Amino acid sequence: MDERQMYSEINALVGAVAKALTVSEMEVITAIEQGRLGLEMLTDADGRNFIEATCDGKAVRVYHGAIFRPEDRPEEPAEGGGCGGGCSCGH
Repeated sequence: MDERQMYSEINALVGAVAKALTVSEMEVITAIEQGRLGLEMLTDADGRNFIEATCDGKAVRVYHGAIFRPEDRPEEPAEGGGCGGGCSCGH
């Protein structure tokens, strides 16, 4: 991966995290600089990779093409065993 491609990937990640946390991209950058934003690469129970972003007590999951916030999840699992969120993961 060349430097320009890496810049594009990081820019896309910052944008996705900003959207997930419902803040501006500048707020995400500031949180990174201040050490308030944590990013962790994880895999869910279905084997899908995601990035968990935590900032100021909020935690969100950023999947490729989908964002999950704890408040998006219904209390009961969706019928058919899907993820239960209103995402584009196909469940």
